[in-house]
Amino acid sequence: MSGISKINGVEWANISKIKGVEKASSSRVMGVSKPVAYFLDTHSSPVAAYSLRKLSSSATTAITVENSSGTTLDIGFDSSGNLDTSALTTHCGSNYGRVSKWWDQSGNSNHMEQSTATSRPYIVDESGNLITTTDSSIPALDFYFSSTGRHLTDTFASNNGDHFILSYMGEFRTVSSGQHIVSQWTSSQSTQTLQTAILGASQKLRVAARYSTSSNHLGRADSSVTVSADTEYVVVGFMSASPYTGDIDVNGDTASTLSGFPSTGNFRTASAGISIGRRHDNGAAQYQGYLAEMIIWSSETLPDRDNIMTDTKSYYSIS
Repeated sequence: MSGISKINGVEWANISKIKGVEKASSSRVMGVSKPVAYFLDTHSSPVAAYSLRKLSSSATTAITVENSSGTTLDIGFDSSGNLDTSALTTHCGSNYGRVSKWWDQSGNSNHMEQSTATSRPYIVDESGNLITTTDSSIPALDFYFSSTGRHLTDTFASNNGDHFILSYMGEFRTVSSGQHIVSQWTSSQSTQTLQTAILGASQKLRVAARYSTSSNHLGRADSSVTVSADTEYVVVGFMSASPYTGDIDVNGDTASTLSGFPSTGNFRTASAGISIGRRHDNGAAQYQGYLAEMIIWSSETLPDRDNIMTDTKSYYSIS
């Protein structure tokens, strides 16, 4: 048994001290390891959760990777809960690795996939090197490898009609053009749901949702700060129908410009196509950058957005 969940019938989560010692300072009790705390233990009940770190105790696989021989392998996590880079580099050898599936760690099986080999994002380059962000060498999927647009896609309902939180950790290779990082968006307002995007030359970030009203309102929150290439960002976006408001937090800067919110109506909620790496329907607004993590919540009770930002920045050592 790798850990314990109760001491004398009391849940571990409800214990603060053991014989006067803070629980956080204790790694073992009578030789038994304490339970490992995962990100989704605190920030629970997401709709979908994609990451190259282990977010949940039940998660076993991070990504499925195709090597240059056309063989695919499920890649999981090492003993520390990080991506199993040893298994990954052995699988890829001295050539590339492309991601055919980014596994959903929420338990909802909303896996992001790509059946077209040439459209798959890269995790290992053509010389067998692990792809990482520029600042801190964080393993990440490259959605613009060799200047070619790449994306992953699935179909599911991303929100409950009233509110959602979306968070991701990534890095832009360029910020001079409009880009959809995650997009449940089409040319018809009746099938537009949500997006987070960079606003082209303005170099600001947006989180937006379409409301099912007669005027098809587009509620949106735009960051007040501009973003730069080759810089790591944790972004936490929030949209709500009660009250009608939104927010986008970029590395802790919460100042946002809000517009477009209606006085009645809910979000569109139908199960629809959603993509990471481009606008969903037509491939426009290709994301030119890296992603290590993408999570969407829309449960009745949402986790605390400030805590999501703090914990994510701490894990990735982003100031």
